[in-house]
Amino acid sequence: MITGLKEVKIQRISGQHNEVDSDIVISETEVLLRVNGADYRAFYCLPTQLEQMARGYLISAGICNPPGIKEIRSKWDGNKHLVEASIAGYNTKPNQIKSQMRICITDILEAERTLNEHSVLFSNTGGTHIAAILSKTNSAFAEDTSRHCAIDKAIGLATQRALNLNESILAASCRQTASTIRKAIYCQIPVVISTSAVTSLAIRSACKYGVTLIGFAREHRFNVYSHKERISGID
Repeated sequence: MITGLKEVKIQRISGQHNEVDSDIVISETEVLLRVNGADYRAFYCLPTQLEQMARGYLISAGICNPPGIKEIRSKWDGNKHLVEASIAGYNTKPNQIKSQMRICITDILEAERTLNEHSVLFSNTGGTHIAAILSKTNSAFAEDTSRHCAIDKAIGLATQRALNLNESILAASCRQTASTIRKAIYCQIPVVISTSAVTSLAIRSACKYGVTLIGFAREHRFNVYSHKERISGID
């Protein structure tokens, strides 16, 4: 079975029909992040790519810059997963995004197609979000029950692979809110593409900090909510 999936017994009801059956569901676990020896916060997510998730979270939450992450280790303590991070220095202030990156309409539609191709767990269960960091040279994909964790895992993978976030796209299947767009701002990602909706606060933050925010990228259409100047081919 694919990692992250679990088979469970269920009672299936359909009209007047009633039977014992099985279903495939997403595995979810509790993960405790410990920073410099102190318990920091808990996550509820897939029990995969936990070190990458912690790395992405530390960066996207503005806790520290990538060079400030000294070591990340994960283990099972008998009750839950534990991720221990050792960091030096803190960065808590979001900055204006200054990027020369330009994209075209084809790039936006290709991002949506690529997300669908990599949504393996979603296609089996309908229970995950998918996020990706896409650059001209490489890419990083992650699925999770939590949209925030999916984004953090993709960011963590991308930084491990030395992708230049300032010249990359964050593409995701989830709605973009103030909390998710803030991740792009802290990571200095200039373009965010969602196949879902965006909120008013996400738009406000994107306008303020220089993020090109695109929503409802589905089936050859999309909406541009901020900084359209990065997209060639539109007025």
